[in-house]
Amino acid sequence: MMRSLYSGVSGLKTHQTKMDVIGNNIANVNTTAYKTKSITFSDMLYQTTQAASGPNPETDKAGTNARQIGLGVKSSAISTSITTEGANQSTGNPFDLKITGEAFFIVSDGTNTYFTRDGSFNVDAAGYLAMAGTGYNVMGWTEVDPTTGKVIQNTVKPIKVMGAEHENYAAAATTQAYLAGILDKFDDNLETNAGKQINLQIFDKLGYEYNVKFGITPITGTVQSTKSVTNTEREYELPASVQLVDNSTLTFRRQDGVEITKTSIPEELLEAIEEEARDNYNGTDPVEVTVKNLGVDIAASSEWNDAVVTVTFSGDRAYEAFNNDGLSLGILDVDVDILEQFYTGINQVTDLNQARVPLDNAKFAGSIIVTQKTYTDGTDPQYSYLGTDANRTEYFFDYEDVSKLLATDASPDVLSQYTSTEDTTTNEVLEGQYQVKLLSMTNSEQTEVDLNAFGADGLNYNLVYNTADGTFNYVGEPGSKKITVNLSALGDNFENIEIDFSNTENTDNGGSSTVAATKGDVDGLNTGRKVGEMTGVSIGTDGTVYATYSNGQSKILAQIAVATFANAMGLANAGDNLYEETQNSGSFDGVGVDITAGGTGYLTTGMLEMSNVDLSAEFTEMITTQRGFQANSRIITVSDTLLEELVNLKR
Repeated sequence: MMRSLYSGVSGLKTHQTKMDVIGNNIANVNTTAYKTKSITFSDMLYQTTQAASGPNPETDKAGTNARQIGLGVKSSAISTSITTEGANQSTGNPFDLKITGEAFFIVSDGTNTYFTRDGSFNVDAAGYLAMAGTGYNVMGWTEVDPTTGKVIQNTVKPIKVMGAEHENYAAAATTQAYLAGILDKFDDNLETNAGKQINLQIFDKLGYEYNVKFGITPITGTVQSTKSVTNTEREYELPASVQLVDNSTLTFRRQDGVEITKTSIPEELLEAIEEEARDNYNGTDPVEVTVKNLGVDIAASSEWNDAVVTVTFSGDRAYEAFNNDGLSLGILDVDVDILEQFYTGINQVTDLNQARVPLDNAKFAGSIIVTQKTYTDGTDPQYSYLGTDANRTEYFFDYEDVSKLLATDASPDVLSQYTSTEDTTTNEVLEGQYQVKLLSMTNSEQTEVDLNAFGADGLNYNLVYNTADGTFNYVGEPGSKKITVNLSALGDNFENIEIDFSNTENTDNGGSSTVAATKGDVDGLNTGRKVGEMTGVSIGTDGTVYATYSNGQSKILAQIAVATFANAMGLANAGDNLYEETQNSGSFDGVGVDITAGGTGYLTTGMLEMSNVDLSAEFTEMITTQRGFQANSRIITVSDTLLEELVNLKR
């Protein structure tokens, strides 16, 4: 009778334990990364009232089973559904991480190592990545190979993401660059002195920026040839003499000071006033002309009868030419330096209307022979001059000046005309050959950098293309696709720069060149940079922690390591969403693994793993637990009734 009572008691206890498990699950329905637990029962020890017996062939008696009475129920195992992932919860916090897969974050309180699926992290005052709830440090690999830039996977350590060592990204000098695009030989810019200009932005070791300007010009070579010349000899009659005369511009004013214009006075009267004024001009003072003394017939009522006109001279002087008969050939627009070649002593004439200076007939005998050479190739005509003296002396004048003197002879005699050839050397553009020249270098304040340290050889480079298809051939010297600009000659803060030209071509692009320079190689490396300030921290799917900087660079700071276990369900709960290893879970080797290696999983930033508690399942379990508890209580009630009946037998 007592056995049933104790069976009922054991049933009450185990169902109470199950209710405790269910209650804990429901309580943690919103706990980050909480893993639901479940309990299983097993029957307890049995009391054997009769052992089993085997069959007896001699008596033909069959065997009998053992008679056993169970003594109740007990808790068999409490399991954690640790491999079942919870749903995603978006937080927007870049340090919140969710693990997809069966791995665990590794955290430490400085003494003990724990494991968790709770990825709600932040950065503490010391700059370390830590759990937001406990402050335990998140562990990972913190050493980076300077050669490969990859994380070295060794013993895990706390990950420091903020600190003086990470605040700045050091400056670096530009060491490589390349040109790419089309260089069109018909580009008008190639015909300028500087050529097609290319700008290249670079940095020195201190992070200062410079603009290096190159010019690309075609290379020309000399070509020997001959050209036809038409020689025309003309004999020009030169003015027999010249005289210094007044060539002033006249201004006419009435007695009241009002200027007289051509439309305000009769033309005949104005001409008479001008003639009278010139006849009486002394070379300096204005001349007053009384109109009534001119003898010009004007109307009696005219306002000009009693007028006195003041004539002012501008004082300009010029040389007037005369022929052998003393007739004027007009004013010469020729400098006295030219006239000195033809009229000896003319530079000594200072007064107006002095005696005329005669032509030097000892040299020119009244004329000069001019040979005009006209070229069939369009070259500008050339002129040579011979005097008519006995020696036929050759003179060298500037045609632009002498032509004004020769123009006084409107119909020069042509002495002869004949053709001849002359040797000529011309410069022609060499197909597919160019010169790259370093033109200038300026800093960010547009201050010119002195390039004399390079020397002439360090400023010019040959650039050659295949004439058949316009593809790149070489730059600098045959077989080379790069030039090295020795910027280190400018100071220790510069690095030499290799510039690659192999991505250019010399083809038709409608007269427009697209060639341009870019710092760094074609893979975007060795571009140089200024000093950068940290602008943010990000975490990749493999747990790699990157710092980004204002100069466009990024740097690997560390990598979050994770742990995996042969039997993750064997881990022991340590509270605060933490687990500890046990003898049945497998051990942590102190190094951890890369979460993306071997299909372990990956990390998602800005996400947390929610609890995997299924409320519908928990409520169902709670119902069955309640009924089980209720049934076991009935065992005790009925057993008590039976005992009561037994006691009542002696009444």
